[in-house]
Amino acid sequence: MTPLIIAHRGGAGLWPENTLFAFRNAVRHGFAAAELDVQLTRDGKLVVFHDFRLKADVCRKNGSWLAAPGPLICELPFAEIRMYDVGRPRPDSDYARAHPDLAPCDGERIPLFGEVIAAVKAKEDFRLFVEIKTNFKDRSQSAPPEAVAEAAISELAQMNFLNRAIVVGFDWVALRHVRRISPATECWFTTEPQHQRHESIRQILQTIRSAGGKGWSPSRFDASAANIRAAHDVGLKVAAYTVNEPAEMRRLAAANIDAVFTDRPDVLSALTDNYSA
Repeated sequence: MTPLIIAHRGGAGLWPENTLFAFRNAVRHGFAAAELDVQLTRDGKLVVFHDFRLKADVCRKNGSWLAAPGPLICELPFAEIRMYDVGRPRPDSDYARAHPDLAPCDGERIPLFGEVIAAVKAKEDFRLFVEIKTNFKDRSQSAPPEAVAEAAISELAQMNFLNRAIVVGFDWVALRHVRRISPATECWFTTEPQHQRHESIRQILQTIRSAGGKGWSPSRFDASAANIRAAHDVGLKVAAYTVNEPAEMRRLAAANIDAVFTDRPDVLSALTDNYSA
């Protein structure tokens, strides 16, 4: 089986993460799906950004890099967020070193969720994995999970994209709310690393299934062949995050994983084409 290749944050190892430039390139290069992160601003706009705070290593305003720690997304109006250029990483930062092949695109701004949908919608078979970005460990760091879930579902419905979206996330309160307000929307529940605690993983799989989940998104460390089989046995699909090493890609493909989140969809595409041949 060839896994579904999901360009993580639009392909964060290739293009500036969570930008229109990244998502347009993911479509142009023929990838089947992309993952993105959505959260609410102070004035109720649904933006696409990963960290709860503006990330100092990717945000510039008027040519000056943001000082860390950046302000919380949920405490900023959209007009202020839009001022930041996120088209390249800060030179010599850890982030830049982690993404040496990234192609910069100066002038990229933090997009609205609706803008991303519009950018990928023309490719009829392209799917979005929408992570509800709310902080279940510290609710002061983000908007309420129910509010973000409702905003995301509303935007997907208005853009006629619900049937091409899968909602994912670590905050299961948000996913359960999606199941209540939009029962037909597919949800894949994400877990933090369990370090192969098999009893814990079996309980997690049963909980996801009971909540109406259709998939499990574990860390690559928990995506063993045995755990993938266990998920399949209870009717769940499996998508591991974040897989960037070729050896791990080969292992997961051989273990019949359903999907893989990767910063390097180009590498995985080449490997799986060879593997399936």
